[in-house]
Amino acid sequence: RVCVQETKDLLSVYTDDEILNIRQMTDPTMTKAMQFLGKMEVMASQTMPKLFPHVTQQIIQLSILHGMSPVSPIGFVHL
Repeated sequence: RVCVQETKDLLSVYTDDEILNIRQMTDPTMTKAMQFLGKMEVMASQTMPKLFPHVTQQIIQLSILHGMSPVSPIGFVHL
């Protein structure tokens, strides 16, 4: 639960419009990392539920810091 609250706190400084207008992720390394996290989130939801919020938090943090990727909505939906 702490992880979820930390993520909500991180997002609380942004308006919905600011989040919707975050630039697109262009770094290929970050894009690959996000693809990996997206797969990991699916796996964690099925086999390791305690890991799930941490993966979600990482997806959201990387999205805010490095831009939105096709995986970004997965993190925001699962928050």
